Amino acid sequence: MNLAFIIAAVFSTFFVLMWMIKSEKGGISFIKSAFQGLAGMCAVNLLGMVTGVTISVNWYSMVSFIILGLPGVIGALMLNFIFAI
Repeated sequence: MNLAFIIAAVFSTFFVLMWMIKSEKGGISFIKSAFQGLAGMCAVNLLGMVTGVTISVNWYSMVSFIILGLPGVIGALMLNFIFAI
């Protein structure tokens, strides 16, 4: 099961990076996406004091937030919700 998650992460990272490279402003869009992901993670954890919903911060989650941006944060929240039940 872990191998499937690793393969899915590698493919999603590859496709996101290839999409950004093919666009005209690939570097700028990657930097904007990375800042949006980090800002989303900070916002979720700051609001977690009020709502009780937080995202664990480790190297894997930070890399996914930087590469995937806000969809990475939303995906982490969905996984947190699914596996909390």
